[in-house]
Amino acid sequence: MTALYIASKILTFPGAYLRGFWEQLTCKILGLPVETPGYLRIDEACGHVEHGLAQKGFSAYLMATGPGFMNLMTGFPMFLAGFINLKYMGIRPSDSIGLFVLYVLLTYVGVSLLCNVFPLVEDAMNLHDVAFSQKKMNFIGRFLAFIPTMITYAGAYLEKYAVTVILWIVFIVLSFV
Repeated sequence: MTALYIASKILTFPGAYLRGFWEQLTCKILGLPVETPGYLRIDEACGHVEHGLAQKGFSAYLMATGPGFMNLMTGFPMFLAGFINLKYMGIRPSDSIGLFVLYVLLTYVGVSLLCNVFPLVEDAMNLHDVAFSQKKMNFIGRFLAFIPTMITYAGAYLEKYAVTVILWIVFIVLSFV
């Protein structure tokens, strides 16, 4: 599955690269050491930075959800701007080649950002462990973090096996067929 994972990261390289940037920025903010620099390495951490695990509750939460949230907030508007103009406004190359190319690129970059929303499985497991096993969060923190933690945990496994990329490809193809 590592080959499929790496292929999905290379296919969605704008989102994978930006995800790695957000992770490195989050590590810098939290004071976590970055072990291996580089965002698009050809290994199981492609599109991520290898870093030390956060030991405090909020730090683990921010490390697991913050970079993905930033990808979501930048990718969703790009995807909508491109997809709505292509699908519902009906922009075709015969209308304007420049606009058509722009909307295709917006859709591609938006989807690539949305395919790279979830963290590494290790970060998701660390968040679950810190929040619920070690209980380094107070009750209110665990209550508020429960749903995002479960979504992050499940999504990390979906991204590990390239399911997110496959679902987006199926969605785009079925939308235009």
